[in-house]
This record gives sequence, C-alpha cells and structure tokens, in this order.
Amino acid sequence: MNCNELLNIKYKLHNAFFIMILLGIILTVYLFNCEIYEVYNTYGYIKNHNLVLNIPIEYSDTITNGEYLIINEKKYNYNVSDISEILLNNNINYQEITLKLDNNFFENQVLKINIYYAKEKVLKKVKKTVFGG
Repeated sequence: MNCNELLNIKYKLHNAFFIMILLGIILTVYLFNCEIYEVYNTYGYIKNHNLVLNIPIEYSDTITNGEYLIINEKKYNYNVSDISEILLNNNINYQEITLKLDNNFFENQVLKINIYYAKEKVLKKVKKTVFGG
C-alpha cells in the first residue's frame, strides 16, 4: 500500500454516525440514572467538641434530614444533638443547631461546611426544572 492509496480510502460515514448515536444514547441513559444531592453551604464553629451552626429557619429541616456533610474535602456523618428555640437576629429567624461529629478540630475553630441533602435522580430533577413542581 502506498501513500496515494492511503489518501484515497473511502470511509463509510453511516458506521461512524451509528456509533456516535449509540454512544450518545448510552451516555444519556447513564446520566439520567445518576443520583445528585442538593447542597447547602454555610459556616460553623466548634464548641465543646461539637459543631455549632446558625441556620435560617427555611433550612433547618434540610440539616436535620441531611445525608452527610463535607468539611475540608472530607466526608463526615453527623448526629443532631441539640436544636435551639427560634432566635431573631437582624430581622432574620434562625436556629442554633449542634451536631455531634467524630473530629479532631480545635475549640472555637471556624469551618466552611457543605451539607448534602435531598438525594434524587437526574431525570426527576430535569422534569422538575422543565415542568415545574
């Protein structure tokens, strides 16, 4: 086979098109079966070896029903040990939630926290976004 023959090879476009469509369908099915979480980002501090969060009233249920939280790119499971009464600060209602963690954090250390809650499939999320509800 010489260089001229290699330059004049006829490609069958319908085979490449079929493979691309098949890969697209497989990728779409895989993505719609993935599960994703809602994420709430906040800050908290360590007090008596527990994590204390000041959470607005709208998000207090998300914390108590959350799956896990991430601090400094490390995943932690938690237990809610105490929830305060509704407090008022600058016309914002919030609750002080105390979480029990297995940690080695310093006392009064301020931490950035990502709380993951409300796990659902991507397909349901897309349906809710497009059709509402």
